[in-house]
Amino acid sequence: MILEPEMEPEDLVAKLAEAAAGRITLTERLINLLAHAMRHDAAHPKTSSDTGLTEQEQRILERVAAGKSNKLVARELGITEGTVKVHVKHLLRKLNLRSRVEAAVWFVDQQK
Repeated sequence: MILEPEMEPEDLVAKLAEAAAGRITLTERLINLLAHAMRHDAAHPKTSSDTGLTEQEQRILERVAAGKSNKLVARELGITEGTVKVHVKHLLRKLNLRSRVEAAVWFVDQQK
């Protein structure tokens, strides 16, 4: 969860409740930054077939994009949480992205 220093207490409580419910929480500022980065960064693969992701990395990316935690992804796929973390690290490198949030945005954009 990304918080901004100028957040109102009510907004902070709402974001914390969203995060506690397992949802990805973003501020409007971060959404705008991510959208701009996704539109203007030519280093990212343009299509899913260009990524070189393994089938397992693709399954994990789908779940990350759905807002699921590493623990929940691990449980669903029958693997350890540590294995999920390794796969997330690899898929971020392959996609030339820095965070799970960027990967989720990229994945959702590919579905359009």
